[in-house]
Amino acid sequence: MKKIAVVVLSSLAFCAAAWGADAAKELSEKRAALAAKPGDTPKADVAREHYLLGVFARDNGLLDESRAEFRAALAADGSHEASHEALGDVRCGDKWLSHDEAMKEKGLVLRDGKWILKEEAAILDLPAAQKAKRVEEQAKVTKLLKTYGASAGTARKYAAEALAGVDDQYKLDPLAWGLRSKNTDLRLYAANELGRLKDRRGLRPLIWRTLHDPDAAVRSASLAAAKSIGDPNLLAPLVAAMWAANDQVRMNAEAAVGEAAVPIGVKYLVYRYEAHGGGAPRAYFSNIDQISFIQDFDVEVAQTAFIADPIVGTIQEGVVLDAQVVATSAVGEFTEREVVYSALTKLTGVTDVKHEPGAWAAWWKVHHAEYETAAR
Repeated sequence: MKKIAVVVLSSLAFCAAAWGADAAKELSEKRAALAAKPGDTPKADVAREHYLLGVFARDNGLLDESRAEFRAALAADGSHEASHEALGDVRCGDKWLSHDEAMKEKGLVLRDGKWILKEEAAILDLPAAQKAKRVEEQAKVTKLLKTYGASAGTARKYAAEALAGVDDQYKLDPLAWGLRSKNTDLRLYAANELGRLKDRRGLRPLIWRTLHDPDAAVRSASLAAAKSIGDPNLLAPLVAAMWAANDQVRMNAEAAVGEAAVPIGVKYLVYRYEAHGGGAPRAYFSNIDQISFIQDFDVEVAQTAFIADPIVGTIQEGVVLDAQVVATSAVGEFTEREVVYSALTKLTGVTDVKHEPGAWAAWWKVHHAEYETAAR
């Protein structure tokens, strides 16, 4: 059995090599045909041809050749988006960067195979004595925050004063913990303090609270704090949450996009306002009548008689209906559209667009350039 397996594997390897050789030959012929094209061929056409060659090479396992073709496409037309994406490049504003360049552009550093914030890297680089002091001071801040949340009046005032006396560099992690407290006042205090610190490490917990906190004041304070940090990618997680499965998260995200005051957010709000469902699986309903009849006889002659077995056929007639579930939701579409409409009026300042399907889409066709230009 082992010998047979070896023969089979060897045959497969031989076939794979043969296919690879055929693909390489075909790629070489296509390259030659492209090189023979007139010199005045439009750059966009040349880029497209190189891109298609790259896709062909990639699909046939010729990875080095495919990357070479994608680069050749960009040499012909530096704005060829599909080739950038095939090479793993990331769009940053009006320019394309490699993945590593994009990470550095965002202020991240590579550490042990992971991209982390410079602030996080600085903490990892601290000497052991400073790390120990950091743990001690963070424990002190956490204790004061618990006192703040569990008390009121004079006790809370003294806790706040004591917190003000602690060095800010030790506060971020305990304040992020405070955002998860069941006490609304403590969550509100933590959000405001994180906004004052303006440390990028606080962005993720603040956005989470913006989307999930049950208290409107905490959500608003969390968004204001996140905005004060000044991260250019603030809008991305908010827009992504507009299509969350949870209806309350969606509405929180839609309201937050309106409050974030980022012009390009109008585009996503308009799309959300006009959206009426998604790509659900299709289903089929059939109403069929089936009629059986004897089509023929299969006759078998025996020694003393013959046997005739009937061959039964069927006729079907009826109708098949193709149906699709457009959308389902635990919250009425009317309620969510109210939130989106409010966010649009807040972000644009426009109040004369009718609150009805198609109205904002028509408005966007006229005004989209204003908001898309402002985003660059």
